[in-house]
Amino acid sequence: MRIFLLLLILTLTFGCATRNIKYDRNKILKKYASEFDIILDSEKVNLENLYLDKDNIKATFIDRKEKTVTIDQLKKPELITLNTIYLDSLSKGRRGWNKKEIGFIIIDGILLNDKTTSEIKLDPNAIKDFRIQKGEDSKDSRIFRMDKDYLIITTK
Repeated sequence: MRIFLLLLILTLTFGCATRNIKYDRNKILKKYASEFDIILDSEKVNLENLYLDKDNIKATFIDRKEKTVTIDQLKKPELITLNTIYLDSLSKGRRGWNKKEIGFIIIDGILLNDKTTSEIKLDPNAIKDFRIQKGEDSKDSRIFRMDKDYLIITTK
């Protein structure tokens, strides 16, 4: 009888529909984004267009019954969009940048088009590296166009 009771308790404990996971944006996108709703601080969001600082994440819960992934932050940051970035204030090299001179924007190796750049939101604390590469400085002309500059952002 004790073994049966122990097995019953273990089944109920591990069969729970809600579980806490570590925040990993790529893993959540790969496993859960297509079937689950992503909720950030009680607000439904599209995680494909959102880059968060993983040091600011308090908890991440997956509820398989409700089909939701809930992400709670320690403090709510002011998110920036790529079309509101002032390139002159971020670049320590050349001044007088024009957004029209930026041919492509690459975030974590993913090339963005003009439509998605207005939808992408970034937590400023999530940016690990930010650089502007001139097209003529690129070594491989098959990948980069020579007449445009590239904004390359790497996140944590």
